[in-house]
Amino acid sequence: MKNKINSLETLRGFAALAVAFFHYPSTSFLHIKGGHLGVYFFFALSGFVIALNYFDRITNFNNLIKFQIKRFFRLYPIHIFVLFLVLGIQILKLLVINFFNLSPANEPFSPEHWYTLRDFFHHLFLTQAIFNDGYALSWNGAAWTISTEFYTYLIFALLVLMIRNNKFLFVIISATYIIFFDFITGFTDLYLNPLFSLCLQTFFMGCIIFFIYEKIQYRLNDILFILLFIAAVSIFTIYEGYFGIHHNLLFCIIVLLVSILKEDSFINKFLNFQPLVYFGTISYSFYMIHQSILYLYVQILKLIFKVNFLNDGGISTNTGDPYFDTMITISYIAISGVFASIMYNYIENKFRK
Repeated sequence: MKNKINSLETLRGFAALAVAFFHYPSTSFLHIKGGHLGVYFFFALSGFVIALNYFDRITNFNNLIKFQIKRFFRLYPIHIFVLFLVLGIQILKLLVINFFNLSPANEPFSPEHWYTLRDFFHHLFLTQAIFNDGYALSWNGAAWTISTEFYTYLIFALLVLMIRNNKFLFVIISATYIIFFDFITGFTDLYLNPLFSLCLQTFFMGCIIFFIYEKIQYRLNDILFILLFIAAVSIFTIYEGYFGIHHNLLFCIIVLLVSILKEDSFINKFLNFQPLVYFGTISYSFYMIHQSILYLYVQILKLIFKVNFLNDGGISTNTGDPYFDTMITISYIAISGVFASIMYNYIENKFRK
């Protein structure tokens, strides 16, 4: 099972990279227009991995508490570190503006630019993407996924405990939520953020994929994997929006196909290539820090190296030069990777243990 987990860890890294490529929306050759959908891949993968590791282990309330504490220390230390880093950046921005008497395109701590006290407290309690009374992308925009995942884990654990680890009943409840998602959210969206509801749906889909994986004895070789992968992508492309087919279902199918690869297949060996697995391992820290790194990097290029950026509503977008923008993308991702490795070793991994 270790190889399977490693290959899925690599996929997690690829999804984080897709998001990072998306977040420099420029003329960069590496820009991925739909890269933001990588966050939904996280949810599908989390459903699979959490069901794999914990479905049979949450048998009493004590197990549930231990599970949720582990999830808390898996997510919160990095989240709170980046949150206060963003706070520090805003304070630094305020000091620089006042010291040099600058007139920025957008003011630090400006409510219309996402930095409200209410939203800060939402971040402290990981509720920024749960309820509708705040802005889910405030402060550190990437953290909205952490907000939804934490409470999705709690719902998963409560449900598993309530049904006494009955897989059939879990699938029935999950499938009901998935199939009647639009009807259910017609009521829940009055109080809950739609992002939370979508996260929960995709997570349940990932859980069901794991139960399907358990029943499959056959393992795919490279050729069959490629054929099935192409077929899945083609069906998604042609029938997207019909019969309940959307990108979250495609992500779940990809997770399943990778999980049933033969261990000696070339694709599985590639996905188990240690540098790729390592990047997948630090991908949570990378995902959480990359937007802050990008912001600081752009400011340094503007203020110190006098690089001219185009602006859209006060937000720096691109330089207009595709080659230069591509170099900015590569370098900011490399810098983010270095900081992510440090954060993983000195913050994330410390608390996970």
